[in-house]
Amino acid sequence: MSRSRTHRMPISSLISLTLLWMGSLGAQQPPTHVGRAVCASCHQGEHSRWSGSHHDLSMLEVSDPASRAPFDGTEVSSGGVLSRFLQVDERPVIEVEDSSGKKTLPVRYFFGTSPCQQVLVEGEKGRLQSFPIAWATPEAAGGARWYPLFPDEKTPAGDPLHWSGVLNNWNHMCAECHSTGMVKNYDLESDSFNTHWQELDVSCEACHGPGSDHVTWAKATKEEREEPRYRRSPKGLPVQFHRDQATWVRPAGEKVARRSPKRIHHDETETCARCHSRRTALVDGSVPGTPLSETHLLSLLDTSLYHPDGQILDEVYVHGSFLQSRMYAEGVTCSDCHEPHGGKLHIEGNSLCIGCHDPAIYDLPSHHHHTPKSTGASCIECHMVSRTYMGVDPRRDHSFRVPRPDLSIRIGTPNACNDCHQDKENYWAAEKVREWFPDGRSGDFHWGEALHAARNNSPVAPELIRMVLEDEKTPGIVRATALAELTPFLNRTNSDLLSRSFTDSDPLVRRQAALALDGLPLEQTYGVLLDLLRDSSRIVRTVAAELLSPIQRELSADPQGAGLQLSRVLAEYISMQEINGDRPESHVNLGALATRRGDIEEAIRCYQEALKRTPSFGPASVNLADAFRTLDRDAEGIEVLQQAIERVPDDAGLHHALGLALVRVGKKEQALVALAQAVQLAPQSPRYALVHAVALDDGGQTKQAIAALQKARLLHPDDRWLKAAHEEFLNKPETTVLPDPGSPEKTND
Repeated sequence: MSRSRTHRMPISSLISLTLLWMGSLGAQQPPTHVGRAVCASCHQGEHSRWSGSHHDLSMLEVSDPASRAPFDGTEVSSGGVLSRFLQVDERPVIEVEDSSGKKTLPVRYFFGTSPCQQVLVEGEKGRLQSFPIAWATPEAAGGARWYPLFPDEKTPAGDPLHWSGVLNNWNHMCAECHSTGMVKNYDLESDSFNTHWQELDVSCEACHGPGSDHVTWAKATKEEREEPRYRRSPKGLPVQFHRDQATWVRPAGEKVARRSPKRIHHDETETCARCHSRRTALVDGSVPGTPLSETHLLSLLDTSLYHPDGQILDEVYVHGSFLQSRMYAEGVTCSDCHEPHGGKLHIEGNSLCIGCHDPAIYDLPSHHHHTPKSTGASCIECHMVSRTYMGVDPRRDHSFRVPRPDLSIRIGTPNACNDCHQDKENYWAAEKVREWFPDGRSGDFHWGEALHAARNNSPVAPELIRMVLEDEKTPGIVRATALAELTPFLNRTNSDLLSRSFTDSDPLVRRQAALALDGLPLEQTYGVLLDLLRDSSRIVRTVAAELLSPIQRELSADPQGAGLQLSRVLAEYISMQEINGDRPESHVNLGALATRRGDIEEAIRCYQEALKRTPSFGPASVNLADAFRTLDRDAEGIEVLQQAIERVPDDAGLHHALGLALVRVGKKEQALVALAQAVQLAPQSPRYALVHAVALDDGGQTKQAIAALQKARLLHPDDRWLKAAHEEFLNKPETTVLPDPGSPEKTND
């Protein structure tokens, strides 16, 4: 298949792309991209395997033969938007009718190839927008068709999920992982993009880095190859994967093979993780070979992304799951299972797994307890369950977990057994597992139980989290998540868990330990934060800088240079936010920073800037109202929240914030209505229920408060605060106090 790729970035635009590279090579001229044709001239086999792969077809010109979506007049109505897929002058267009009127959108590119192909249309100010109706290819479940990606969502103009909204913006959401050498190039002042890329799709240098130095190395003599620059970057490439230097050996009598030599770095997995993870970009135009914690912030096992035991819930793109696995801990890398250039598995079926796992143990009915060659006899069906995203795209969980129906009973997580046997109860599956594996893990403690306890405010949560953090086998991403859940429970009895985390080998853990210091007096945390300010990972030191920012002026006189270091790292933090300034989250974060520094007027400007870009973004309205409160301008804050609710009436957080604001100005009856609405919209929040009950009691409605708490405790039986309030109200306390609304919200994209 022959296709043309014509988009090239001028050399002058490479400056931001290669800043990190320049830092590692001193004054040496940074390498530049050479393009796939140069790579293929020596690496024909790799290029052949790559051609036609998902990486190769990640972005397509509209004239590309691989673009299969038909524009034949089909109409699709979804979310209040009517879309017609047409050809005009032999070019694909989408004719859109919605509440904002009728528009004809030229199709600029396609991206993806199977099982669905998405469409990019042109937006304003350099934006490319991913249209929220995609083409399911013939091999997709349900067959070929146009279908809505958000079928149950109402998406009027101004909604983030509308075709023109921020959640469909390609420049921010998609570009980095669907092209090579991409620089987003967002300009804050004009609110516009000038996005460039070296190659339209995911080509050689997307993984191996700019190749000009490698080309020079290939042409060099043996003596020239001994130059210092090639010792710093072997063969002239920013990253070397060294796959052919390791083997997997299973000695006689061993059940599972071991890697030889042991893995000493994570270059390969972190290179893949730049795209195959749920994360936030911290720099614009990262270069492979730079540690992931310098260029991206990986999401933890948050409740919106993962089940409590770490199973995939939302689409998380593999890496966060893989980090939880025994496979990762033992040194398995992506290319041990996947051919790295084509992306396909080396071998299909159980044959791949038994390359390392003894087939005489693991590929027999005595292990899987199912008919040979049946679904239940498949390794991946039991240990890599799939979930379907984007309507038609099944993705497998890469945590390689042992099925635990006993956990389903205790903490409500799914399990592979009942995924297949949907007509059976979890108890049935748990009993079968215990019968088959009497010495197995059923009944054993799992770290998911600690996360579940903490998220349900259970009084046993701190001790369960201690078990997780003190187990040296606990994966780093789990330790970091456990620390995040420990923060509300921190006291003198468990502060030692925080102390040891400041020097943890995993930057995710160190970052979360730093975040746990937020809210404590700086005179208590000053020394630790100064140490973390010099951390080797951007994701750690920028948190330290943020927390130290209130005393920047005082530190400027420090003879050890702490003030200069703080200024440098604060500049890093601000840069991280500004390169993502197209998103409201970044302006909320800058507003929170201004609040820490006591500049409330600047904070207000930042929150207003966030709302200017995305009026429906609730945290910006909540923080703006709180900033007005700080200046004794509650009436303006209430107006902000009321206007926000008109835009997004089903945002529970807005109703909750409005209720608290109305309490402060003495409008208790109106406050109760708002607080009750928050509980109705988000019954899963014990905090909303607690605040509503306290407000009821404060207004003399103790019986109603008790009834509200009883109802909440049915959903949150282990919540310590609900239990304490319930017992207090039953004893008819004389006074109650509303919980403090907390510090300004800070978000990560």
